[in-house]
Amino acid sequence: MKRILPLLAIIAIAVQCGKDTGSTAGASTGVEAPASTPVPSAGSDLKALLGGKALVVDVRTPGEFASGHHPRAMNIPIDQVQSRMGEFGDKKKPVVVYCASGNRSGRAKQVLESAGYTSVINAGGFRDLPQ
Repeated sequence: MKRILPLLAIIAIAVQCGKDTGSTAGASTGVEAPASTPVPSAGSDLKALLGGKALVVDVRTPGEFASGHHPRAMNIPIDQVQSRMGEFGDKKKPVVVYCASGNRSGRAKQVLESAGYTSVINAGGFRDLPQ
């Protein structure tokens, strides 16, 4: 039992690493707190947003974007989100952000919400987006 508990803790941490994060708490340690706003289900809500109801933004590097991205996505790397805020448009329009794992898009979500955007969805990783 003593050997199983540490293993379970490691598994729990590993599972959390790929989930939506909306906070940069613990950023210096690489561990982030879970976001207060969950990612919509991979069903119709997110699919509808990706299909045309939202601005879709890939916050990965240009190289990552070039290797594959959502067809409607524009590339605004995480380190440029603040300086390119004007490209996000109407603060009431839904914005879907994604990256490789959900960490950078979680940071982008926080930056956008701090600037007054009211409907920002962290869709997590590119490979997790619904088809």
